[in-house]
Amino acid sequence: METPATDLATDLLRARDPEAMPSDLLPLAAHRESSVRAIVASRADCPVAALTSLGHDRHPDVLRALLANPRTPSSVVRRLADHRDAAISELAVQRLRNSFR
Repeated sequence: METPATDLATDLLRARDPEAMPSDLLPLAAHRESSVRAIVASRADCPVAALTSLGHDRHPDVLRALLANPRTPSSVVRRLADHRDAAISELAVQRLRNSFR
């Protein structure tokens, strides 16, 4: 039987696997560990539905990864510009400013 630490290590590897199909990333986007969700949020091949869903995440690492991903929909970035965490809000505002240059 696998331990939770082994499960986490396996899921981290799955999230980082460049051969993973976008459909493989969907369940990982809802993973209980924020470190797995952050990896998924950073992937250029992450499905838009997962990126949108991750925009509702509460963990700052996930949101930072999401804002660094150029494929994150602008609607998600705009919503994060009003985030209660000033650091997240500033990242989103900066991304919006950079998109108009």
